[in-house]
Amino acid sequence: MENLFWKIYNANSEEELAKIIESEPIFKDRKNWRPYGGIEGNFGTFEAQQNNAIPALVEKITNSIDATLIKECRSLKIDPKSKDAPKTMNEAVEKFYGVPNGEISELGNIKRRELAENIQIIATGGKRQPCITIYDSGEGQIPSEFHNTFLSLHKGNKANIHFVQGKYNMGSTGAVVFCGEKKYQLIASKRNKVINGNKNPEFGFTIVRRHPLDSFDNDNNVTTTWYEYFCPDNKIASFEIETIDLGLLNRNFEYGSIVKLYSYQLPTGSRGDISTDLYRDLNQYLYHLPIPIAVYEKREHYKRKGVNKVVVGNRTRIINNAKDNVERNIRFDLKSNLGDFIIPIDVIIFTSNVDHREFIKNKSIVYTQNGQVHGFYGQSFISQDLGFQLIKKHTLIHVDCTNIPTEVRQDLFMSNRTHLREGLKTELLKNEIVSLLRSSTELKRINNDRKDSLLRESKTDKDLLENFLSNLPVDKDVVNLLKRNGSLDFLKLNGKKTNGNHRSKKVAQKKLNRFPSIFNLNLKEQKNGKVYKTIPLNSNGRITIETDVQDDYLFRPVEKGHFEIQVLQKRKKTDKPVNPVLNLFPNDVTDILTVNKEGPTDGTIKLLIKPNEQAQVGDEVEIKAKLSAPGRDFQCVFNVKVDEKISKPKTKEKTPTETFPNLPTPKKAYKDPIDESCLAWSHEDLNWNGYDIVKVIRGEENNEMIVEGIIINMDSYVLLNFISKNSIKSEKELKFIKDKYFLSIYLHSLFLFSIMQKMQREDKKLSQIEMEDFISNLIKPYANFLLYENYQIEKHAFSE
Repeated sequence: MENLFWKIYNANSEEELAKIIESEPIFKDRKNWRPYGGIEGNFGTFEAQQNNAIPALVEKITNSIDATLIKECRSLKIDPKSKDAPKTMNEAVEKFYGVPNGEISELGNIKRRELAENIQIIATGGKRQPCITIYDSGEGQIPSEFHNTFLSLHKGNKANIHFVQGKYNMGSTGAVVFCGEKKYQLIASKRNKVINGNKNPEFGFTIVRRHPLDSFDNDNNVTTTWYEYFCPDNKIASFEIETIDLGLLNRNFEYGSIVKLYSYQLPTGSRGDISTDLYRDLNQYLYHLPIPIAVYEKREHYKRKGVNKVVVGNRTRIINNAKDNVERNIRFDLKSNLGDFIIPIDVIIFTSNVDHREFIKNKSIVYTQNGQVHGFYGQSFISQDLGFQLIKKHTLIHVDCTNIPTEVRQDLFMSNRTHLREGLKTELLKNEIVSLLRSSTELKRINNDRKDSLLRESKTDKDLLENFLSNLPVDKDVVNLLKRNGSLDFLKLNGKKTNGNHRSKKVAQKKLNRFPSIFNLNLKEQKNGKVYKTIPLNSNGRITIETDVQDDYLFRPVEKGHFEIQVLQKRKKTDKPVNPVLNLFPNDVTDILTVNKEGPTDGTIKLLIKPNEQAQVGDEVEIKAKLSAPGRDFQCVFNVKVDEKISKPKTKEKTPTETFPNLPTPKKAYKDPIDESCLAWSHEDLNWNGYDIVKVIRGEENNEMIVEGIIINMDSYVLLNFISKNSIKSEKELKFIKDKYFLSIYLHSLFLFSIMQKMQREDKKLSQIEMEDFISNLIKPYANFLLYENYQIEKHAFSE
């Protein structure tokens, strides 16, 4: 069996392994294969898992992490299912490896790499479809237990172990589906000697594949295939070893497990050097890793063959490189109506020079449990749901769902841990997150700063546009479109002057300390010695608390603080009763308020308070806010009164006018700006090249989407090539064609935006389309046509 194993292990493609299986008689006997999980109808379980090869691979890695932690637990003679076992992954890492608070961000590079080599992801074989090997120095299994562990389904082997991720006993089957055409997977393992009673077990191995239907199946009318594993004489193949060289990084194999995925179908964008592409993907999906892992590129196709890197998860990468990569990291605490629990939300805004593929890619908001991503939304969540278009490529939102009760979490996430369920609870949670983040003044400020830096008004560009519109004899229907009450209802009704500075002036930075020394409530004390905040029943209120602690105080890995909101008392009677009905049980605390938190940010903690459905006019709640600090706790107490509803202000109907709306600010961009009014390709919020044509800038006015500006590339390759090919040299002709290009791109972008907006309103399936990106991409091939269209005909708007 040992020779057979080496033939299988050394095969570096599906084709090589297929030849071995076809040439060895032992594989041809149907009796030497058994259905995976003992169920011939297992096809659906395999095929219904992850729809992407990366999260499918992540499940394999998750199993390796679990096996490694369980091995350490058993080595200490602790039953992983007992009350003495750690209750969380962080607690396990601290107990087993001596890592403070279980936070690997606090480890030095040497210790981190030492831990990482316990779990390795190795690439060999082909460039397009490599073989991916996952190694771990975990507990391992004896051959006779393969049936009940690696090859079982739905048994819930780890259901009662609190410090592991895997619970469903089927997640790792998803990776097999992405193994070439024949779905070959090698599983090999040896039990750790210490936890095996100091007995040296054999090294077992098997092959998993999708059963190839043959003449026997056809004769028996079998039409559906299944997944099966190699089991000669009804036993897992095995042989004795002490250690063997499997080509691992800096070690021989002694115990643990090996899984080899043949001709693995990595998606586009992840097929390159795994120390670059897959490295990024794993950091993104394994957002908060309990222990580091190593990726090891061994394929000959890459010049940097043999390169290995340590994967630590995005959270640790962000913390360790915050100074260079992060503009702002804001912590929110969401008190959800889904239950009595707090959901921590981190909003990380990267600097403009950070490539979004490095930390975000297509996952702008991630929902995690125990650090692993279980669902996500793309950029449209930032730009459309939140309305922050200018920071959509640089913003990552992390929603930590670890503390959500199991019965709620099961209604949010699919068992394949890649999708959010489309249900009422998911919709409610999403709406709560949107409401909380949209109300953030800090996020609005950052988005507006970036918008203002792009849209500094240029009188020359605006005059060109206005002169064109006033002189052009267009059709009456087109004129009606541009009127204030026309179809272009996304235009500004009232113009606002754009800030002329590159960035709006910021308040002078406070000196922030590692630990707080002040905690002051920004509310005035009344004559009776109490502090009140009155909030209308149908509105919300904001309370700010001044402090001097650093922004990361509540979420940094070590020496972090704790912020807590306590409802001390709820009563119906106030000093000046709004409602004369007395509360018979004044000390009976009930939840009538939702209190969310933002910050600390620049020395300010904001409490966002809103009466919920149980609140009534006249309710009064006494609230205590507490902030921990070494040696003492800070606290402040205030009362919230629920007042009458606010009536919506009456608006007078305006008489329809024939005036034009305030058109979006026109802006020109050049490779090298000709004056200060123009933008440069290198502007941190553009990062353009010659292939870019236009950028539409969206905003909001009265909760409605509007177009605030349109930026046009005046040094685009399309324009320069057109001028060159047509030998346009005279000053008059150059001005004519450049003005025509500028106006054509501006107006076509405007009307295309109008068409797309109307289509999105009529078809909700189109709502996920990033409209700004869609317009930019559509105009690229279209611009060439616009330039050539009627080039020889001087239109009225350009005639002298």
